[in-house]
Amino acid sequence: MTTPVLIQNESFQEIWREAVKLLSDNHWGYYNLVVQITNPNLLDDVFHMRMTKFAKDLGRVPPKDVAYTIFPFGLYNGDAQALYNSYLKRFFPWSRKKIHRGWGTYFERMINYLDKSGKGRVNQLDNIIKAINTRGRVCTAAYTITITYPGGETIRPLGGPCLNYLTVQLLPGDQPRLGLMAIYRNHEFLERAYGNYYGLCKLLQFLNSETHTLPGYITCISSHAFVISSKNELRGFVNSL
Repeated sequence: MTTPVLIQNESFQEIWREAVKLLSDNHWGYYNLVVQITNPNLLDDVFHMRMTKFAKDLGRVPPKDVAYTIFPFGLYNGDAQALYNSYLKRFFPWSRKKIHRGWGTYFERMINYLDKSGKGRVNQLDNIIKAINTRGRVCTAAYTITITYPGGETIRPLGGPCLNYLTVQLLPGDQPRLGLMAIYRNHEFLERAYGNYYGLCKLLQFLNSETHTLPGYITCISSHAFVISSKNELRGFVNSL
């Protein structure tokens, strides 16, 4: 087991780059990696285009498609209910067949999670947004988004969600700040982590918009961060940035 390490930066892109270098120096695996994104609205377009090209050249899922599993930002135009409806009725079924093919259910579980009876569905995001907007006080650590289903998924070696849950964090003030903490049990850094960080930033922007809050930090804990394949290509790409 490795000692916890913190990588903090304004940019999720720089955090990803630093994390890959850490993995490269540690035989491409590290336990207890903690990152903190202090400016979730920051995006270097040139870096992003290079990352997208790198993924496509390797035949990997591009960052936008990975990000969409956490928040499908292209479907959001300021109307949360329209986003939920469009995603569940059209985008999610299509993406499962055309892009994700067996994975990519994070956002679906955020807005369409099985309730405790196992028969109904719960929109966790909508519940949190309504609670924040209607409560007369700021509840700093009251809101959690569950991804994993209890039971079989909590002991499955493969096939279970790598993102386990999200905590919505509120900091009181004249205009409260809202941030996120994400917990990953397994976190792959060649194809997924960059897009995961990108999607978390987009999810936070959505929550800030819907709750009229300022952006806080995003903290992401990777219980196990790793790279399995294309290690030389990844090392060369990161060193070229």
